[in-house]
Amino acid sequence: MSESDSLNGVGVFELRVSEDDSDVAYLRLPSHPGTSPCEMSKSARLRDLIGDYDGPDVVLDFDLRGVLVGIEIIA
Repeated sequence: MSESDSLNGVGVFELRVSEDDSDVAYLRLPSHPGTSPCEMSKSARLRDLIGDYDGPDVVLDFDLRGVLVGIEIIA
């Protein structure tokens, strides 16, 4: 990753906590295009994927190519 990429937010992890609700956070993965909002083709809840999951609400966001680009965590 070049220095200009890291300055532009390309190829880095970014964690944002909601200003309105400190129980909500979003982790942008290096594959995230960096535009806000990003067009998502699919979101999947961890509870729907793992039937006996017992933890915070986790939503996996995928882009139009099916690549995981972000993870929302709701405590």
